[in-house]
Amino acid sequence: MKILIPTDFSKLAEVAGNYAVKMANKAKAEVILLHAVFIDAPPRAQVALKTNQILEAMVESATQDMEQLVETLRKEIGGEPTLSYNITKGDSVKSVVDKFVQDNQVDLIIMGTKGASGLKKVLMGSNTNAVISHLDIPVIAVPEHARFGNLKHIVYASDLLAVTKEMEELVQFAQLFDAIIHLLHIESPDSEQKIDGSVLKAELINQFQYPHISVKIIVNEHLEEAIDEYLADIKADLLAMFTHKPSFFEKLFGESLTREMAFQNWIPLLAIKK
Repeated sequence: MKILIPTDFSKLAEVAGNYAVKMANKAKAEVILLHAVFIDAPPRAQVALKTNQILEAMVESATQDMEQLVETLRKEIGGEPTLSYNITKGDSVKSVVDKFVQDNQVDLIIMGTKGASGLKKVLMGSNTNAVISHLDIPVIAVPEHARFGNLKHIVYASDLLAVTKEMEELVQFAQLFDAIIHLLHIESPDSEQKIDGSVLKAELINQFQYPHISVKIIVNEHLEEAIDEYLADIKADLLAMFTHKPSFFEKLFGESLTREMAFQNWIPLLAIKK
C-alpha cells in the first residue's frame, strides 16, 4: 500500500502527516510526502517577478523544510515505515497531486483539513476539498484535532444504493486493521421502504466472509445530526462515505454532504469517489 501526503508545512499538514505515518505503521505501508511549488499570480505578474529564480529559491527552501519534517516524523513514530518525499513545481496543489497520482501507483491520499466552512476554509482545507472532488482514489481528510491511536471502528454512512460494490472496497481497507465496519443508514421518517438491518448484516457477512460488520438503521430527518450522534455513541475512529452522483444524501443537503462532512473537526473522513 502506498500513501501520499500532500503538505504545505503548516501545523495542519503536520497533524495529517503524523496521522498518516502512524497509520502506515499499522498497515505496513509506504509513505510519500509531496510538496507543490507554484506562484499564485497572473502570468504577466509571474514574468515580472522572474519566475524561474523565485521557483528555484522556493524549491531550496521547501527541501530544507521537508528534510526537517521527515526527521520530525521519524522521531515521533515508533516503527520504521518506508518514508520518502517529492517536491514538484506546478500550477496548483490539485494539479501537482493529480499528476503525481497518475505517474505513481498511489493507493490512498491523506491530507489535513480545517474545521471551518464557506469563506473561512483555510488553504489546506480548500485543497483537500478540491482533491476529494477531483481525484478517483480514496482520500482521508484529517481534521486539526484528530490523532491516530488505533483504527477499530469505521462508520460507513450509506444510502444503500450501491452497498455491495462499496462494501467490497471498504472491506479491503478494514482488513488491514482488523476493524469493525459499522454500516449506518439514515432513513427518512416518511420513507415507505423499511430495511431489516439484521438480514442485511447477515447477507454482507456471508458475501464478504468478513465477520466484523454491523448494521444500524436510524429513522431521523436530520441526517448530519444523526451521523454525528452515532459517531459519538460508538467512539468511531473513522467516517467513510462515497461521493457518487447526486444521491439521497445530496438531495437532502442540496450539495455534496461528503465534502461538507470533511470539515468536521473531530474525526477523519475517508472519502471514496464513485
